[in-house]
This record gives sequence, C-alpha cells and structure tokens, in this order.
Amino acid sequence: MNENSQQFRLLLTLKLRQLHNGGLEGISYDDLYRMFTTHIWKNQKPTRLSDLADQVLNIKDEDIIRWLAVESKIQGYKSTLDDFKVLLDTEEL
Repeated sequence: MNENSQQFRLLLTLKLRQLHNGGLEGISYDDLYRMFTTHIWKNQKPTRLSDLADQVLNIKDEDIIRWLAVESKIQGYKSTLDDFKVLLDTEEL
C-alpha cells in the first residue's frame, strides 16, 4: 500500500477528525503522517487496505500522544538555542 494513496490520505483525515472531535485539536495531519510512515510502518507497511484501515482507525489516542511527546523531546535535543531565538525575540515578557 502506497503511503501517498488516496485511501491512506482519506483514512488519516478521518482519524484526524476523530481526534479533533475528542478534544485533541493540536494534532495535525502531518503529525499523523509522520507517525505512521516513520514509526508505525518503519519496518513493514501494510499491504492490504483492510490492514491499513485497521491500523489507522484503531490506534489509541494515548499512543499518538506518547509518540508526539517522544518526538518533541528528540527534536528538542537536536535544537540549539539559536533555533528558539525568534520565539524569544517576539515574545513579550
């Protein structure tokens, strides 16, 4: 199954709406796409549409939040103070 397929994009959009309706508005389509393509399917992508749908629609909210937390921590370790300079310069104290 191609990760750029119309079915995959539709399933991610449906999952995203489900998450937003559950109060998790901070999660984006790109977050879900990255999680599935770089983490969930790192070693093996589903080959059947039914497997793809099952994995996308039945992943637990807690698993998504946990992955996002780990991902943000990793990105924080890779960042330097200069990466945050723009935020600090524009923020009123």
